[in-house]
Amino acid sequence: MTDRPLRLLRAITWLPVGGIERRLVAVLPQLAARGFEVRLVCLREYGALAAELRATGVPVDLIPMRSRLDPRGIRALTRLLGEQRIDILHAHMYRASVPGTIAARLAGTPVVFGQVHNVGTWQGARQVWMDRFLCRWRTGMIAVSEAVRRDVMETLRLPADRVRVLYNGIDTGHFRPDEEMRRVGRASLGLDEATPLLLVPARLHAQKNPLGVLDAFGRAVRAAGAGMLAFAGGGPLEEDLRDAIAAAGLGDRVRLLGSRDDMPTLYNAADAVVLSSFKEGFSNAVVEALACGRPVIAADVGGNREALDSPEVGWIHAAGDGVALTKQMAEALADPAALRARASDCRRRALHFSLDRLVDETERLYREAFARTGRQ
Repeated sequence: MTDRPLRLLRAITWLPVGGIERRLVAVLPQLAARGFEVRLVCLREYGALAAELRATGVPVDLIPMRSRLDPRGIRALTRLLGEQRIDILHAHMYRASVPGTIAARLAGTPVVFGQVHNVGTWQGARQVWMDRFLCRWRTGMIAVSEAVRRDVMETLRLPADRVRVLYNGIDTGHFRPDEEMRRVGRASLGLDEATPLLLVPARLHAQKNPLGVLDAFGRAVRAAGAGMLAFAGGGPLEEDLRDAIAAAGLGDRVRLLGSRDDMPTLYNAADAVVLSSFKEGFSNAVVEALACGRPVIAADVGGNREALDSPEVGWIHAAGDGVALTKQMAEALADPAALRARASDCRRRALHFSLDRLVDETERLYREAFARTGRQ
């Protein structure tokens, strides 16, 4: 072991406003506070969150690579790793992991991790072959759920001890039950306490199945006799969703809220949260909702079943099963008081996926890996 601070470089394509990227902005300053020398490199462009991360004191570099195997970009990344004497490279997703692994090999970086954030992320046999080959130069792979871990092991033909799960962590102080937030949020939507509200905190993208959720809600609200549905998020299906709302005659029961930066308020305003995606790795929104004391109706994809481990915290249905989704939404709409009675169970479950726990486990992983393979 060494007494000096370990030097960590995280690599990612860019830093747009997204779940993975916000997690980096939250985690990296905490690792710096625990004695790591931390920096991040973007391999395409900076993105909107780069300035926010830099403001925390974490240096952010840019190497604009033209492709994953751009020789000039790989040389620049190799030079950065060498000049900064990086001990640990942790690269996110295929497009950063490929050049990152090659550059780390050339620079002699002792600890190298690639992280996978969703199932089925490889686009074709060539990407699978490339990642299989490069795994020989990695200390290990990181997955955000057991479902993603199984997918990584099968796709890359890796033994269990080469793939580690680090669940996404959320700030459970920021996402919390709050009656004042509930009052403010419901007032902003023009809702009284008697009207049950279901919230869909997701991009309006086919992967998130907004049209399927709307169709199920139309049937569920007729069965329950009351209820509202709100979509928080923008995306390419917005106009299609507006047309479908009008065609179904649900204009007085469905709200499109667009992209929002007040999600704790919206979670508290809701009585339950719906995420009926076709594909997920590990949904931050599921855990954020639980942390605010809200049960979740979710498709059985990615790590959703790992988060929703009991009926007290939500419902699970097969992806694309509109009949089951309708039944679950109708149950939620029919008895909002019973949903609120689950708040403490939901909150307790969310604490298993806290930001503090993620930082603890990440630090432990790094230090153990460097102790095994790092230079002095």
